[in-house]
Amino acid sequence: MKKIILSFAVASLVLSCQKPTKGGNHGVLKLEDGVERYDTHERRYEGDHQSAHHAGGHGHHGDAHGKGHGDHAHGDDHAHGNDHAHAHHAEQVNLDLNGVALHANKGGLEESLIGFLHSGKYAKATNEELKKNWYNFDNVKFKMGSSNQLEKGSQEQLDNLAKILKAYPDAKIKIGGYTDKTGNEEANKKLSTKRAEFIKAELGKMGVGAQVISAEGYGSEFATVSADASDEERAKDRKMAVRFTK
Repeated sequence: MKKIILSFAVASLVLSCQKPTKGGNHGVLKLEDGVERYDTHERRYEGDHQSAHHAGGHGHHGDAHGKGHGDHAHGDDHAHGNDHAHAHHAEQVNLDLNGVALHANKGGLEESLIGFLHSGKYAKATNEELKKNWYNFDNVKFKMGSSNQLEKGSQEQLDNLAKILKAYPDAKIKIGGYTDKTGNEEANKKLSTKRAEFIKAELGKMGVGAQVISAEGYGSEFATVSADASDEERAKDRKMAVRFTK
C-alpha cells in the first residue's frame, strides 16, 4: 500500500512540473537576428597595444585574416589591424599634432595615424600598399544592436580623427566595420555597413568628408574566432577600423 501511495505522489509531482507557468516565456529576451551577442561592457578589443606602430604605421594582424601583428591584408582590401586592447585602462598621452596637443591613448589609433603620416610614408605609398594596413578604433564603440548610437567616450576619438585629417589635408581614408561570427551573416553585414557609413557621415559633419573616400561593412567575413568561443574571445572580431587610401 505504501508503494502505491509513494508512486502516486511521484506521478503527481512530475505532472505539476510540466504545467506551463502563467504568461509563458515573457521573461525570455529574444535577440534580433544578426545583432552581436555580447554585453556592452565587453566591447573591448583583445590584442596588443599599438606601441610598435606609433612611428611607422606597421599595420595589423598578419597577411591572412589576422594571424599576427604585422601587415595584413584580408584578401586585397581588409584587415583588423593594430588592436588597441584594453582601451579602458590605457595610459593617456598628449600627442603633438603639428604643434597642437591631442589627448589620446598611448599606442592607440591617433598615435599610429600621426606617426605614419609624419613619417612621410603615406605620400610615398601606392594605393595597393595602403590596402594592407588597417587601424582599429580603440574608443569608438556602438551601443548594442545600434548603427547610429555611440557609447560614451566615442565622440572624442572621432573628433581627434577629424583633427588629424585637417592637419594632413592630402590624406584620405576608408572606414570599415566588422562583426563576430554569431548571428545571421546577412544581418551582420548590413549592421556593420550602416555603422561604417555612420562614422563616415559624422566625419563629414566635422568638415573632412572629402577625405573620407568610402565606408564598407564586412560583417563576419574576416572574423577569426569561432562563434561558440567565449564572448571575451570573440570581442577581437567586433570592431570599427580605418585605413589610408589614395
